[in-house]
Amino acid sequence: MNWKDLFRQIRNKRPQKPQEKTKSGRIVLTAVLFVIQLLVQFYVSLPAINIQSPGFWTFAGENLIILIVLTKILCKGSFAFYLRRVCGTIIGLGVVLFFALCLLSSPIFQSHRYASLLKDSITQKEIEAYTPTIDNVPLLDKDSAARLANRALGNLVDEVSQFELYNTYQVTVAGAPVRVQPLDYVGLVKWFMNRSTGIPAYITVDMKTQNTKIVRLEDGKGIKYSQQAYFNDNLLRHVRFHYPCDMLGDPHFELDESGNPYWVYPVLEHKIMLFSGTDVKGVITVDPVTGACERYEQGDIPDWIDNVYSPEIIMQQYDWYGSYQNGWLNSVIGQKGVVRTTEGYNYIPKGNDLYIYTGVTSVVSDESNIGFIFTNLRTRETEFYEIAGAEEFSAMESAEGVVQHLNYDATFPILLMIEGQPTYTVALKDNAGLVKQYGMVNMSQYQIVATGSTIKDCQANYRKLLENNGAEVTQSATEEKTGVIDDVRTAVINGTTYYYIRLQGGEVYYILSAADNEQAVLLDTGDTVTLNVETTDKDKELQKAGLKGATASEAAQPDPEEEISAEPEDTAAEEQE
Repeated sequence: MNWKDLFRQIRNKRPQKPQEKTKSGRIVLTAVLFVIQLLVQFYVSLPAINIQSPGFWTFAGENLIILIVLTKILCKGSFAFYLRRVCGTIIGLGVVLFFALCLLSSPIFQSHRYASLLKDSITQKEIEAYTPTIDNVPLLDKDSAARLANRALGNLVDEVSQFELYNTYQVTVAGAPVRVQPLDYVGLVKWFMNRSTGIPAYITVDMKTQNTKIVRLEDGKGIKYSQQAYFNDNLLRHVRFHYPCDMLGDPHFELDESGNPYWVYPVLEHKIMLFSGTDVKGVITVDPVTGACERYEQGDIPDWIDNVYSPEIIMQQYDWYGSYQNGWLNSVIGQKGVVRTTEGYNYIPKGNDLYIYTGVTSVVSDESNIGFIFTNLRTRETEFYEIAGAEEFSAMESAEGVVQHLNYDATFPILLMIEGQPTYTVALKDNAGLVKQYGMVNMSQYQIVATGSTIKDCQANYRKLLENNGAEVTQSATEEKTGVIDDVRTAVINGTTYYYIRLQGGEVYYILSAADNEQAVLLDTGDTVTLNVETTDKDKELQKAGLKGATASEAAQPDPEEEISAEPEDTAAEEQE
């Protein structure tokens, strides 16, 4: 058999063009069914209509397969035959193109583009320029805040069975670290019963003072759009219908400068080919009460929004920078200068912005850090501090070792400047998840570990250990003030009594903790006191202070003449006896 006979035989085996024709009614039925299922599928899955979205490619492929099945069942003839062929060809080409683009956008070919995503936002600084201190950082972790919020939820007597805490979001409110926890519906029935009035409140937890507050919304202005609402009240569906082409990140619940709640969605894009190099190009804000949406491009984002970039995106981009700055081959073979972020992170407020801290370690070592990054989650401005020291999990183990007899677990640490030393600060929790003690671990010498039942006690113990080990210690910045007490007020917060003292001629109230200043319980108006006021609270209406000394007012002093005149009477009484 020659090649001409072979070709003729293959040609004769090809599927023949169908001769039957499909009735027009069946074609219309097929089209109607296809459009209905297409709309239902979009309503349920909510993909972004964007060729950069892998979900859109999946959505398109699934619908082409459904079209093939429908025409196979309902249609006959050449039109249906060729339509199925076209759909099958598109699916095949789409699969090949998808994997080809994934390969071409991999670090093997695009390493320099991966490294450049964060490169221009990184500034290298000396450790002396690192400013976060113990004065305004979270002393609780996410789990502890959630427990406090759950307890507060019990105070919503009428609503506690209707709603539940959905998630918790870290924000900065007036410069203070706060966890905001919105409520959400408990299932379809509870949503249907309450959808007309909406969700009546949300909960805030101050991460420093542990103060928990239920913020009730005005009557008739409950939260309508939430993540667990149904149908058109569902938050994602509401945003998708307004912005069908935008790729959306995970939403955050935030508060503006007036305390009004908003949902904030990051708008994502891929900067390397179609599917790689995830970045943020803007945000969408949603008023959860009215549903009003507004889109902001990068550079126009309001200052009150804290969470534009997620910690995961920041850490991923830094890992790309640390891995591929010297090329892909070096990241695999030589690994010269290849670094990565550690596995955890923590939040630190600075001004009205929210930052994350995470360590940086070499890929060839998992026991120590070579430095750390400090990144603004709104602007992506990243500061890198080069300093060798213990890796965070080693510091956690050191702190747990000091209290191993109590079986406490350490939270992921925050790196702070304490007594002039870079120091890991952790909370130590019991088996119930309650914070029982605090620990401080020196970054450079992680055998120097101090614990205490309060932050003040822990810091005092830490300072003593530093001095005993010959470390250079810098006094905490304080300013001495002396005056006569004009007003004294008290408050009990989490079992500790605090005294708020105002001096004559001043408007500032100085805060004294009875746990750290036992003599404060004896103070009264008219007494003269000397205070060590922390300068970090300068220009605030409430300023933390320590009691250095006090002198009672003259009215409270015993009269010497009365004491002298009393002596003869006592003597006479003794003689009569």
